[in-house]
Amino acid sequence: MGNLSEEDLYIGREQTLVKHLILRKYLERFAHKVGSKWACITYIDCFAGPWNVQSSKLSDSSFSIALEELRKARATQLKRGHVLRLRCFFLERDPGAYEQLQKFTASISDIDVKTLNGELEGAVGEILSFVRDGGSGSFPFVFIDPTGWTGFAMNTIEPILKLHPVEVLINFMTGHIRRFLDSPQKDTQDSFTALFGSETYRKGLEGLTGVDRDEEAVRLYSENVKRVGGFDFVSSAIVLHPEINRTHFHLICATRHPEGMAVFKESEKMAMQAMESARAAARQRRRIDRSANRELFSAGVMNDSDYYDSLRQRFIEIGLAKVEAELAEKGRVPHDILWQITTSVPMVWESDLKDWIRDWISAGKVRLQGLVGRQRVPQRGKNVLVILQKPIPK
Repeated sequence: MGNLSEEDLYIGREQTLVKHLILRKYLERFAHKVGSKWACITYIDCFAGPWNVQSSKLSDSSFSIALEELRKARATQLKRGHVLRLRCFFLERDPGAYEQLQKFTASISDIDVKTLNGELEGAVGEILSFVRDGGSGSFPFVFIDPTGWTGFAMNTIEPILKLHPVEVLINFMTGHIRRFLDSPQKDTQDSFTALFGSETYRKGLEGLTGVDRDEEAVRLYSENVKRVGGFDFVSSAIVLHPEINRTHFHLICATRHPEGMAVFKESEKMAMQAMESARAAARQRRRIDRSANRELFSAGVMNDSDYYDSLRQRFIEIGLAKVEAELAEKGRVPHDILWQITTSVPMVWESDLKDWIRDWISAGKVRLQGLVGRQRVPQRGKNVLVILQKPIPK
């Protein structure tokens, strides 16, 4: 297993590849940005694993990827004369996985690492204590990556969400949740009430099916995370099943800083391209396995991206409708508000907002106020107003 290529490490678990890409890219930017201004980064993994790793060095585990990116940021800061301290707390409840985790971390001497064998419900106090021990110059990042929907009830993670500062990445296991949301078992119903933080999610999902139901469940959960933690920005990335046209899980990012959301959306955009390539390869392997015949053309050429394209179009229309509704109601809207609305929708990016504004300007529907110098395109943080000139047709 030790000599597998990066691609081979994720065969049969392409969804994990996408998750790790988002985590890696997010941490890459997060650690460099936060590390340039803060004395310390405290990384918390509440369900560390490892699970289903293929690398003998555990290089395809989340904690290994996190350590790699944190070390890169520290090295960059050191070249700039800034000493960045790194601290990690890895929690794992499974004894077998924890043994692997312990062996991996035992040789680490350049980072302050604490491991704990236990469940999140009983470890929140120790996590908060570890964060506090980092001092006022420490910025925590918390990764909640469970294997199901239990063990991280809203009231359990509430003290973590309320940390100041903190950025949080949560794996919402949409596929598992979809299958059991309508279970008549009281224990199961109670577990979903605990997950969402109240019973109101049931009313919100009434009458919905398919993607509409998946997305409303994620939206309701995200809104509760936002409310409980007092976050200004929450969005999610969709991770599709490698072989079938269905959502596997969502990664939900919660932050109080627009730059944190910008980094997440850039990571999502990059990962979506990689996801379609990985899905194309996975589906070609399945076709070849079933037919026992090789295919003449590459996976990319043979790929049918209709489902991804339809999802992307769906969310573009949702994002566009939200932005147009804000403009129609207010008439004059800060560009940063429109950016916040746009980036709250999965699969919709800042580049889409720029395209919409460019088209509206060309059609005389809006004008911009506050551009300076040779600036033609609004940027975040520059106090640019988007002013409606005439109604945008529905």
